[in-house]
Amino acid sequence: MDVLITGCDTDLGRTVAQSFSDAGHQVVIAGRRRDDLDVVAKELDVDSVVFDSADPDSVAGLHGQVPAHLDAIVNVPTPTWNSTDPRGYTLSDHAAEWRGLFDADLVAAVLTVQVLGDHLRSGGSIITVIPESPREGSAAAAVKAAISNWTAGQADHFGTRGITINAVAAGRGVEPGYVGLGTTTPTVGAEIARLSLFLSTPAARHITGQTLHVSHGALADFS
Repeated sequence: MDVLITGCDTDLGRTVAQSFSDAGHQVVIAGRRRDDLDVVAKELDVDSVVFDSADPDSVAGLHGQVPAHLDAIVNVPTPTWNSTDPRGYTLSDHAAEWRGLFDADLVAAVLTVQVLGDHLRSGGSIITVIPESPREGSAAAAVKAAISNWTAGQADHFGTRGITINAVAAGRGVEPGYVGLGTTTPTVGAEIARLSLFLSTPAARHITGQTLHVSHGALADFS
């Protein structure tokens, strides 16, 4: 299986890429920070493509740089905003946070799929990662809602070609001792990687248009 994974100049992107590589798939990693990407490419012995997935001109230049046929695209965001205490934000800070999150998480995925969607084989998969469980009413929560809506809306379009599209999101964590936990608690990154890998397999062909959460086995609703 040929897989393109973006955001591999981040720890989460590397974890996802490692999971697909360990499963024996042909992986091409992508990101906008060449130095970080080169390190990951060397560690995993995979090909890499440097581009900014939130920049239309950069994404438009991907033709010819990635395999002509792909089986899966995994969108992992690359943060562009270093958040601090929002109580000290200026108006410009608020604008930068919202625009940065929408660009890195949503716009980047939309542009990548817009350009590379035609590269996907029938039976392929698109997976967009939402790496954090956001605070209600925050910019990150708005971005998560937008990604979920976009994902659901694209399911019919890609379904005509037998392609599934889903989002994998970090859910609410649990405290030690929760009955759903095993003896060893996996990291959120490892859970995201494992679920992303599953969604690209034939066993998950019935799942599309969904936002699925990883949370160490805890229920999504604690009420």
